[in-house]
Amino acid sequence: MIIKHWKRVFRSIYYFIKLIFIAKEYDVVFVSSTSFNRGKDGENNFFKPMIEYCIKNDISYIVFEETYFKSYINFDIDKKSIPLDFITIVQIIFRKIFNLRYEKPTTVDQIYYQDLKISKILKSLFFKKFHSKIYITLIWNNVTLWRSISPSACVVDYQHAYIYDGEDEYINNGRPPKVKSANNVVALVHGDRYKRILIDSDKSGFYSEKNVITVGLNNLKHFNKKISSNNKKILFTLQHTPDFTDEENDTYIKKVENLIEINSKFLSSNNYEIIFKHHPRYSENDSQDLNMKHQFTRFDNDAPISDLFDEVSLHITFHSTSAFDAASIGIPTIFIDMHEPLSPYEMFFKQYNYPCKDCKVENYEDLKNILVNLGEKDIFNKYSDDVRKWSEEFYCDFNEIVFEKFLMDKINNSNDT
Repeated sequence: MIIKHWKRVFRSIYYFIKLIFIAKEYDVVFVSSTSFNRGKDGENNFFKPMIEYCIKNDISYIVFEETYFKSYINFDIDKKSIPLDFITIVQIIFRKIFNLRYEKPTTVDQIYYQDLKISKILKSLFFKKFHSKIYITLIWNNVTLWRSISPSACVVDYQHAYIYDGEDEYINNGRPPKVKSANNVVALVHGDRYKRILIDSDKSGFYSEKNVITVGLNNLKHFNKKISSNNKKILFTLQHTPDFTDEENDTYIKKVENLIEINSKFLSSNNYEIIFKHHPRYSENDSQDLNMKHQFTRFDNDAPISDLFDEVSLHITFHSTSAFDAASIGIPTIFIDMHEPLSPYEMFFKQYNYPCKDCKVENYEDLKNILVNLGEKDIFNKYSDDVRKWSEEFYCDFNEIVFEKFLMDKINNSNDT
């Protein structure tokens, strides 16, 4: 897969080799994976309003983008961004060397300390002349590296997905991951409900009003209409990725196939249409795909999810955050609770209090009963209104005033050199 991205790799090599000799200093560094480039012309919708603010106010910045080499979809990298691929490859090589020389890390703490050693090496090799006051990342991308490069800088993790107590990337068993607490990472979140989950669930006292800030999300109303009726078109967002074992993915696929097959007569005779969309990290080379032969099903991996939600009135998933996208325009989600690694219970029903309690498939026959219920106009309209109001607890529009205050405070008070 690296060969597929060879142009990016060489562009990345050129930048970081040149960085050994030529100093670079910025106010802000944005760091992301190309899998987040899902907006118009491949732009990163998460960073878009932040970058626009920097441009408008003459704040120097750079964007580093890391390619997810196994991605099924070949996301484009912005022409103004710098591919982080070369650094990623070097990190992979160092990890393999460390694993051969020492015992392979198995705990979160061990992985952090290995990354810390590698980050210090990378700083001495490529980043001696590189400085920034603020690093804003998605999926806390390389926060240990940025902290090693700029010890006094502000390192930020901007929320990219869900947050709940039990999510290793944010908080689990009442404690944040070691990599975040050790690197003093600030959290920017999409809504106050997420902020309260972090602060109220944290037994360690790391998360607080000072380092968890609600900035909102770009273009929250990114869908230009509110769903008005049930047109019997369903978007099914799939979630089998290389993150899971082959056995877990195979079981997942069989459950999805059985769900459709067992309900095929009902779906066909009642004129339902199901559109399947793969997860961005799905790899056609490493994962078995669904075998769908029904006329009422089709795949669409090219259209942005916003376009697909404009087309449908119902959504099915296991626990994808696309349920929030759906809810923002009044599309109810039917959750499948039949696969333990992707169970929606703990997150959506226990901690988030998803309002449509009966939209949960625990056995194959439940899907038909739920669809019959949602076929009633009054029930559909009520559920549509309920999920829309529910989503507003978790997401607010991007607040430029809050972002400006945060950014300028960190820039003006930075003493990093």
